[in-house]
Amino acid sequence: MSDKKMRVFISHGFKDTPLVRSLYSQLKQEEWIDPWLDAESLQPAQDWQYEILMALHSSNVGLICISKNALPLTGQFKSEIQKISELTKTRSKEEYQILILRLDDAQLPEELANVPTTDMQEVIPTLRKIMESQ
Repeated sequence: MSDKKMRVFISHGFKDTPLVRSLYSQLKQEEWIDPWLDAESLQPAQDWQYEILMALHSSNVGLICISKNALPLTGQFKSEIQKISELTKTRSKEEYQILILRLDDAQLPEELANVPTTDMQEVIPTLRKIMESQ
């Protein structure tokens, strides 16, 4: 594996913030992962829409955290998912991938039905496989 870090944009529903913060901490401990989470990465008075867009465009993986709390998809979460999906249309699979992290047994929305999924126990090994394929 190269010295390059995998940049992971974490998208989630607002109600899942505490659980996703824990995930962020786990990912941050991996030297080869550079995670981005709004609740951890945004600073007061920053233009959050601009910062989210920049983080999305500089990422290698869009990690979409799905739970019953996050459904139906609405607001900023839905917007991020749409932007993540758009990136897959303009970048190769070696440059950018989407991964769904299932936080519980929520049914996936139709627009995400064909996206690869993982769970909390397998998220780091799955990201490692993606990194090795890029």
